[in-house]
Amino acid sequence: MKLIFLLLTLIASSTSFAADLPLNSHPNILGNGWDCDRGFYKAGQACAKVVIPENASIDVYGSGWACNRGYFKAGQACAKVVVPENASIDVYGSGWACNRGYFKAGQVCTKVVVPENASIDIYGSGWACNRGYFKAGQACAKVVVPENASIDVYGSGWTCNSGFKKNGSSCTPMTQQEVSKQRELNKAIAAEIQRRKDQRVSEADCETEYKTNAKVCISISQASLDCNQSYSGDYYRDCDATLSYDLTTNYSGGAFLDVEVECTLDIEYKGRQTFSTQTDSESSDESHNLYANGSDSNSMDFNFSFTSYQEVISVKASSARCEINNVNLY
Repeated sequence: MKLIFLLLTLIASSTSFAADLPLNSHPNILGNGWDCDRGFYKAGQACAKVVIPENASIDVYGSGWACNRGYFKAGQACAKVVVPENASIDVYGSGWACNRGYFKAGQVCTKVVVPENASIDIYGSGWACNRGYFKAGQACAKVVVPENASIDVYGSGWTCNSGFKKNGSSCTPMTQQEVSKQRELNKAIAAEIQRRKDQRVSEADCETEYKTNAKVCISISQASLDCNQSYSGDYYRDCDATLSYDLTTNYSGGAFLDVEVECTLDIEYKGRQTFSTQTDSESSDESHNLYANGSDSNSMDFNFSFTSYQEVISVKASSARCEINNVNLY
């Protein structure tokens, strides 16, 4: 009898709660209150109907309204976006952006004037020199590549070939010790890539922008390590390292992605009087703007300094990695 009484009490309580619900509402997810149905909003202890102006629809929350694509909110109405020539409705749908090959100049789109040996840039609103040329004012000048060098990853400068180092405007042969350090860093990078493959992780680190599901990937393209000897020449006083990386995206919208990148280099070193190996790590971060199907490249510089009493005689890179920390749509 007690169980039957309890059930009857619960049914009566539930019926009483349902009867207390205002019109056009339903119990909330916690069961301790109520929410208005889609198309209505809370007004005190009642649910009022959302009044939708022309060229608008119920918003994603269901309790308000948003202008349709091609219109923008103007008070309690939706005004039509006036799109100038050579422009299109932007990714947000409430404004406009110039088409590729044009740039915004006030309320109009002006054609980009591309000089010789240049092309429209990845943003679509400017120009960039072709590979093998660099920007010189409003023109593109040819990169003069010295002997034992090649055009660099950016395409606007040069870098010494393997086994050579930069010395002013030329490339001179590395010492055997410098070549050895370069090989150690390359081995460290190769080992890191292999480790990621063994763990079934892509060589490139990728992140997805949640609004558009666009993917942005980063991968190390080049690295260098150069350790500088002390004045006496019998130990290292510091080491300079550079990591170059490439960014790519499959984003195809009309806005741009703000991408935050972080690169880290780990080294191991040993002093003349120490038996154990010491470790050190340096990190650096950078931000990039990527437009539709865009790509970008950059380099980060690192410096590891050692004190004279350490008398560091052995240095090697243990790992190198570049990762994407954050991707936001703008």
